[in-house]
Amino acid sequence: MRRSGAAREAIGALIVFAAVLLGSNARADPPSGDDPYIVAAHDAGVPLQLLVAIAGAESGYHPFALNIHGREILCRSREEAERILMTEDNVDIGLMQINWPFWGPRLGVSKFDLLDPRINLHFGARILRQALEQRGNIWDRISNYHAGTASTRQKYNERVYSAYLKYLRGQVR
Repeated sequence: MRRSGAAREAIGALIVFAAVLLGSNARADPPSGDDPYIVAAHDAGVPLQLLVAIAGAESGYHPFALNIHGREILCRSREEAERILMTEDNVDIGLMQINWPFWGPRLGVSKFDLLDPRINLHFGARILRQALEQRGNIWDRISNYHAGTASTRQKYNERVYSAYLKYLRGQVR
């Protein structure tokens, strides 16, 4: 069977993606520089590429993104996000869209702390590590970060994979 260039690229990227996820030891080398993605991935022991892809799928790399009752809000500043958070408790926050009602108390972190990209990535990477340690195939484990119905999980995995491909192609700003 002959495959198109796009299909070959997608299959090749999927193989690389699986190899990175299954064979990565993110703690092996200490992080160089001050990139918060590198530091968070290293500290939590998760693949950097996956952490970046999930941030892309969750927030489009927007540090002040909020999701309130399924409605995405891309705040223009931290101050705008803080004003909204003063009146909302049922909210997903920041780059990794951490669900505050569930994770905030468990992690001992405030809604406002999660607006700091470094803190958000740190805790998001820890949550991702827990998801990856669960049973199931790699896509089940990835979608554990987001949860939801089978249909929602499939769409989520497609968004993560799309963000991963953009990252590989250097299309992430």
